[in-house]
Amino acid sequence: MKSPTIGQRIAYDLGRELPEELHEWVIHDLVGHGAMERYLVRFLGPSIPFFALVLLFPAPLPLKVALIVMMIVPLVIFTIALSYVWRRSRLIQHGLDPDLLDHGRISEHDRDLYELRYGHR
Repeated sequence: MKSPTIGQRIAYDLGRELPEELHEWVIHDLVGHGAMERYLVRFLGPSIPFFALVLLFPAPLPLKVALIVMMIVPLVIFTIALSYVWRRSRLIQHGLDPDLLDHGRISEHDRDLYELRYGHR
């Protein structure tokens, strides 16, 4: 699998589309093993310096920590909640099948077999 150059990778992380010969890498990045971890690092990592600046405010340390936690918790929640939508839109941007995100989900047939065997839960 061909990997993007540093310049292509930076452009990709900033929202640009990669050339067609890198689509296999894009699929691995958005759907492959560790995709959610890469997504979280990509979105939460750049905010760390901003949160570190809060420590420079003239206030007691517990107040600074509480302020950082109050900002990080919603950021993490919304980042996780929007991961499916963001990764799906990136697949569409590259002209790839957005249903690739659903490849690990349980099929209706398997769900029906489960319910027949074990009943509704």
